[in-house]
Amino acid sequence: MKRFFSIFTAMALVGSLLAGCGGSSEAGGQQGGPAQQKDGPVTLTFWTTMRESETVALRELISQFEQENKEIKVNLELIPFGEAQNKFRTAAQAGNGPDVIRSEVAWTPEFAKMGLLEPLDSYFTDQDDFLEAPLSYSKWNGHVWSVPEVTDALALLYNKRMLKEAGFNEPPRTMDEFAAAAKALSNGKDRWGFYHRQTEAYFSLPFIWAFGGGLIDDNLQVLINTPGAVKGIEFALKLRDQDHVYPKDLDAANSYQNMNEAFKKGSAAMIFNGPWATSDILSGEEFRDPNNLGIAPIPAGPDGHTGSPVGGHSLAIYAGSKSKEAAYKLIAFLTSKESQAKLASKNGTLPTRKSAYEMPEIKENRLISDFKAVMESAKNRPVIPEGGQIFASFDPEIQAIYKGEKKPQEGLDAVAGAWKALLGQ
Repeated sequence: MKRFFSIFTAMALVGSLLAGCGGSSEAGGQQGGPAQQKDGPVTLTFWTTMRESETVALRELISQFEQENKEIKVNLELIPFGEAQNKFRTAAQAGNGPDVIRSEVAWTPEFAKMGLLEPLDSYFTDQDDFLEAPLSYSKWNGHVWSVPEVTDALALLYNKRMLKEAGFNEPPRTMDEFAAAAKALSNGKDRWGFYHRQTEAYFSLPFIWAFGGGLIDDNLQVLINTPGAVKGIEFALKLRDQDHVYPKDLDAANSYQNMNEAFKKGSAAMIFNGPWATSDILSGEEFRDPNNLGIAPIPAGPDGHTGSPVGGHSLAIYAGSKSKEAAYKLIAFLTSKESQAKLASKNGTLPTRKSAYEMPEIKENRLISDFKAVMESAKNRPVIPEGGQIFASFDPEIQAIYKGEKKPQEGLDAVAGAWKALLGQ
């Protein structure tokens, strides 16, 4: 099986591992450092933010890796996603980081700037086989710091039966078509053409981009309060308050579940959501026939603009790891086309390798293939060290807008002010 760590010969790898045995800590384990017995196998500590249910396939892959690499053992630790960013930052600064970290894409530039990650320029040599959007998150300040593991983006998910019964044989391609379909499918009480999550700004980004707005550009210019961004939010509010195509759900703790449940039972015909949600959605009564689930790119705005936020996770090496070559060997294995295809088919994720989409289990998976088309028009969030912090100020302001406490321009101006302060402008 061809791996992209082939720049190392097996003999050189084993030799370098044995040479490092005497200087490695035996503590590792729950503290996160590399554990290694004298004259024995290297033990890599790997922090993953996957949910327990998602790790079934991952554990199988790790077991295969250990069988093929007898000199390496992997200590897998599950770190809750909401805790992982701060936990890694704290542990790494104290010299106790894990050998390998599963990093949310927006964390990578921050960790790199802090000196907590090992640059992978000499390791990661087949970058051409990776999709451009997730790969760009791995690059910062002229170096590459991680290998994309999985990617995602919001899509327009729709109930094919409901749209067809309302006279729509194809999903809407433009925001005008989207509004028309949503109005035709709504009664304003218990049947909704769309269900919008209004308590998290991430889900409003498709509207902002469709009308020509933006976030932060490559020159660090803040675009969130530009006319296009304001028009996008105004369009979303009109859908709710004048067209009555989705309910005023401002329950931050439950709005995501409420949206999915409405879609699953057929009281909502369309939602914005990502590939991570498909396994849950297919458990709903409306989707006992999985072919009833439609997946389409976000509709385009009046000037042809469109966009969906690219997310995902990548694998990186802690700068203080004493077993970096072994750590990269694990990363290379887990991000090979074979491993990505297995994870994608089991967990409903999207591969980051182009060649993984040619694997039989991916080509035959209609849901993954449909999401690949979504990725072609998806947009990256700012690839800057501050990128992982932008929603801290964005979410409260978007909630204030949807609650009617602030006008769109006023709320987005406040976001722009917070972002400029974050950027030191």
